[in-house]
Amino acid sequence: MKGSPVPVSSVPHTTAARAPQRGQARKRPRGNAVTSEPTRERILSAAAQLFAEQGFARASMPAIASLSGITAGAIYRHFESKAELLLEVVKRALRVLPLSFEEGNGENDATMLPEVAARLTDPTLKLLRQLSLEVHAAARRDPEVSKLLVEYDETARRKIRALIEMAQQARKRRVTRDTEATARILMVFLMGLNHMDTLHPHLVGDRAWREFVASHVAALVGM
Repeated sequence: MKGSPVPVSSVPHTTAARAPQRGQARKRPRGNAVTSEPTRERILSAAAQLFAEQGFARASMPAIASLSGITAGAIYRHFESKAELLLEVVKRALRVLPLSFEEGNGENDATMLPEVAARLTDPTLKLLRQLSLEVHAAARRDPEVSKLLVEYDETARRKIRALIEMAQQARKRRVTRDTEATARILMVFLMGLNHMDTLHPHLVGDRAWREFVASHVAALVGM
């Protein structure tokens, strides 16, 4: 797909027009946060579109750069590799959920877990579901994607486990002693919801299904 979300002439000039050769480390300069952040957002938006339309393997960095309105080499000022870019796209899409699974945030409300699962049934989150499936498919073929995905999964699972333990302590009742296994089950359950558009499209946006999902997650984590 050709074209750019913004005119190319409006993009600040950059001297980093050449992508590093294979085997060379790609170092991203700090740059100016005022000008680089909008460019980064354009890259993420373009990448999300192309990853969803073409898949990880077919969507090229030059094509993503072109749609972003920057040069192919300049994209490496913001992302070291296509694998890193894919994971950042998914993380960005996940931020529409009421609870973040990323490291270092202050959210600790376990009651949000059922709502997270329920939101994944929303028709407006089709792109998020597509991207989540794409990153798992890419991880089967790309070692770098696999490594980054495993790291993110471990971070998310640790947070879910901590939330489950907090919920059980607050209610002074323990539904399960194996909170690690419960966190893993919940992660698998959330991943399964991403297949709805393909396997069960009639459930997307269905209110009864949404309530069913939320109630079963609440029961699973002891709420």
